[in-house]
Amino acid sequence: FTHAADLEKELVGKILNSTVRIVAYEEDGITARGVGSGVIVSESGLILTNYHVIHKVHKLKVYLWKDRYRKPHIATVTGTDPLADLALLDIDPWPDETFHIAELETNIEKVYAGVGVIAVGHPLRMQWTVTRGITNAVNRLSFITPYVMLLQHDAVINQGNSGGPLFNLDGNLIGINTYMIAPNENYTGMGYAVQIDSVARSLGQMIELGVVIRPALKLNLIPLNEDVRNFIIQEEEPDPFIPNTFGVIMNFVEPDGHAAKQGMKNFDVIVSMDGFPTNDMREITSVMNTKQPGEMVYLLVIRQGEYIIIPYVLKTLEMSLDYYDKDRDSGAVPPPDPEEKDLEDSVEE
Repeated sequence: FTHAADLEKELVGKILNSTVRIVAYEEDGITARGVGSGVIVSESGLILTNYHVIHKVHKLKVYLWKDRYRKPHIATVTGTDPLADLALLDIDPWPDETFHIAELETNIEKVYAGVGVIAVGHPLRMQWTVTRGITNAVNRLSFITPYVMLLQHDAVINQGNSGGPLFNLDGNLIGINTYMIAPNENYTGMGYAVQIDSVARSLGQMIELGVVIRPALKLNLIPLNEDVRNFIIQEEEPDPFIPNTFGVIMNFVEPDGHAAKQGMKNFDVIVSMDGFPTNDMREITSVMNTKQPGEMVYLLVIRQGEYIIIPYVLKTLEMSLDYYDKDRDSGAVPPPDPEEKDLEDSVEE
């Protein structure tokens, strides 16, 4: 038991030392606007946090666990990914200072429902708070875009945890905490973190380019099943041909939009993309995450009972930053499950 306790103490010490406290200031550089969390991911001082922690702020101070009562570091923003609610900060080490970095979990096979997790952050200004739970679900579609995956867990998080790390019991980073479900400010016990595969993809581009560029289909899609098929047939006149199959169906193709120019029509059903099945948005996402804007994909479509192949040029996924002008850390209930409503590439395009 003593050995197990020593190992657990060592683990907590490791994750505390890689977690930072971020204080955001207004334009005067004096008035604190809010407190968030972050995690060190490089020996040079790169820090991952949420984009909404740094949105429209003018000064950022970063406190480390070992220096939590001393002079803070001044951080600069070196990368942003609003579509994933991620940002990359940079701090310079003091002379002879070394940073404790968090190791990213590289084996996605270790990220599944039921895994023990530890969250670290500064909820309700309670600095360096450690909570523990399990993953409740993985591969949740993001509330912003279906091309980013979230991990649902029940380690208690609250305002101030935003941008903080979620670790597995090996001490490896498996997510960045970004959202909690708390209607009427009553915490329900469920939080969301950007899943590590989406984090790693974003981090690489933020380091290389400073921004993250994603491709977009520019389509309104609904996963097709028997209930959806019956509903469309009952609502539309004259009765459209809807195949009794899986896939994703075009809900609405704008007459002069990008999809129409690529040859798509209302009620087309995409059943594969570049030869890979597209039964739902997760399968589409797995293909889209290997593509770049301007590339062409080949869609296998069922139209009026016939299979056709449509060469389709991808656009760039865009988003208005006005989305973040509302309070993203208020604990409001997120939108319904994206699979229960029309799916677009992002909240705004």
